[in-house]
Amino acid sequence: MGRTKREENFSNNVIWYNFILCVLVIFIHARNDSIFTVPVMVSEFAVFNEMESFLAADVAGAAVGGFYMGSGYLFFRSYSWKRVFTKYKSRIQSLLIPYILWTLLYFFIHAVVSRITALAAIFQEPLIQVTWRTMLDAVIHYRYCAFLWFLQFLIIYVAISPAVYLLLRNRYLGAAAILVVFFTACTNIIENGQAAAVINWLVLYMLGGYIGIHFQEAIETKKTGTTGMAAFFALAAAAFWNYKRNPSVFGVLFYSFAFSSAFWSFLSWENPWEKKGGSASTMPRAREWQKNTFAVYMTHFMIVQAVNGIAGRYLSRSMWAGMGLFLALPAVCFGAVWIAKKVCGNGKWILWKVLMGSR
Repeated sequence: MGRTKREENFSNNVIWYNFILCVLVIFIHARNDSIFTVPVMVSEFAVFNEMESFLAADVAGAAVGGFYMGSGYLFFRSYSWKRVFTKYKSRIQSLLIPYILWTLLYFFIHAVVSRITALAAIFQEPLIQVTWRTMLDAVIHYRYCAFLWFLQFLIIYVAISPAVYLLLRNRYLGAAAILVVFFTACTNIIENGQAAAVINWLVLYMLGGYIGIHFQEAIETKKTGTTGMAAFFALAAAAFWNYKRNPSVFGVLFYSFAFSSAFWSFLSWENPWEKKGGSASTMPRAREWQKNTFAVYMTHFMIVQAVNGIAGRYLSRSMWAGMGLFLALPAVCFGAVWIAKKVCGNGKWILWKVLMGSR
């Protein structure tokens, strides 16, 4: 049975949502003002340094929370007790196996680089011993791919999903549970840093799941009016102002929630020139290469490190070059993945499917 127009529009909006957030995550790791150390001054203002800081730290900082909200929504929108083991099976394939393989792959890449003198000098890589203990450490602590903390947390959330669903399936109990976790996160009563971080982002994951369980129809079938979208953007602006004034756990979570809500309201905006109740999509149809966000996420770190490291060593140290690279790196990452996928039989090779969780 074919999908309805509204289902296609929702799927298209999800692709755009993940694509834009993925670009923002690339910006977080593409920051290179510590490599290109000659600033471009305009009236005693390091203009490109400030632009990078704003995009990578302020704007892109909300992308991580946006991904957790989106992941929680998509996971729980079709959740039921009958589907628990089906959900586990699919996430083992799409999350756990890729996580283990990619942490090991990054480990071996770093081990090889540490043994090649020229590369070790460029990337300042000390010699890495290859033992079972160092391999296990690389997997458990994502030692050579720090950005994979996100995926490890997501695996933890999936593991406890039955308990989360038990709380969220009731509208009132779910809201209370989210408030309790939110209060726990904001009061910093958990002293272990790793455990505290898991609780912090669990707030947004649960919030996304709560919306997916109780407000799925509104999210997937209704559009946001211009007034509603303006209200969401005003909330995001207020949250950003609070976040800059009060960079606390509360500020981060509130800003991430407001940013994600405003972004989704834009994606589902009801064009005032469209016929009332129409089913046309706000966004243009997403291209195939925009769907490669998981592959880009898993590879972008090595790409931005390699490009920035080599360019910083052999090109100008001016932030003119640095800013140009910073803005170009998302396109470089998506382009590299597109080429790699083509080489791998347009993603049909077994190796590609395993590494990408059958995406």
